Amino acid sequence: METPLISVIVPVYNVKPYINDCIESILRQSYPKLEIILIDDGSTDGSGADCDNYARTNPRIKVIHQENQGLSAARNRGIQESTGAYITFVDSDDYVAPDYIQYLFSLCNKYQSNMSICALREITIKNQEINYGEDYVEKVMSTEETLGRMLREDGFTVVTYAKLYKRELWNDIIFPVGTVHEDLGTTYKLVEKCPRIAYGPEPKYIYRKREASISNSDFSDQKFDIITLTDEMCDTIDKTHPYLKNTTNLRRCHARFSVLRQMTGKQLTPVQAGREQEIVKYLREHKKDVIKNPVAKKRDKLAMYAVLTNKEFFKSAWKVYAKARK
Repeated sequence: METPLISVIVPVYNVKPYINDCIESILRQSYPKLEIILIDDGSTDGSGADCDNYARTNPRIKVIHQENQGLSAARNRGIQESTGAYITFVDSDDYVAPDYIQYLFSLCNKYQSNMSICALREITIKNQEINYGEDYVEKVMSTEETLGRMLREDGFTVVTYAKLYKRELWNDIIFPVGTVHEDLGTTYKLVEKCPRIAYGPEPKYIYRKREASISNSDFSDQKFDIITLTDEMCDTIDKTHPYLKNTTNLRRCHARFSVLRQMTGKQLTPVQAGREQEIVKYLREHKKDVIKNPVAKKRDKLAMYAVLTNKEFFKSAWKVYAKARK
């Protein structure tokens, strides 16, 4: 088996308690031919200095310092600076199994695919572990099956990490700068380029859930990007894969459930409160897209029934559910 150079891109921003674990896990990879690109996106807590310390003793590591521009810009810079035949991403507060890259590369090689996916293992705030691949098996998937499973989160999700990409897939794709949840605007475009995508159920990527992460931060207008990017993604998939209509309808509702949940317990501006009412109205008008949807899960239907009761009941139910999942 050939061993092409693989680029590992790690955006870094104020993650000093976690950055050493992340870098060490990449340095321990069994795959031998790596370049590790650390993009210090204007860290102010010493994370950038920690990256420099590693680079002094390991020639595989390249550190780039830039003013804070956000996760999308950091990842885009990493892609520009990379030279590998394949690219993978690791978030700097996460870490990976020693055979993370070998596993993904072997899947690409075995199934002659330009893209491979592995399962996630989540470490919750209460230090519990969730394996998102335990009910699934290794297989090669078509474009349509991959999109459907990704949107329904059947064994994997839309996140950019926990995936390996042939470099040319990125030739005309960049992360949308100035948004959050930028993976929603990117991953499906890469999947659309691949007639075959390899999936492995072993959780080689360890996602560390923490209170200070982007997904757990205070509510801001940027959170509405979830709805905007999801609708754009689903509009495109509806045109190219009409058989996934039930799935895209459900995903549009998921996006609105997500934003509504993140408003729970937050002080909203008048404009945000107006957007909240629009979300509730949309969900009530599209209740059949969940309640009568053959691909919807019990949790989805319970969430819709809660919204139909009233938004405060939905928020109260979410608090209980979120507390149990921490």
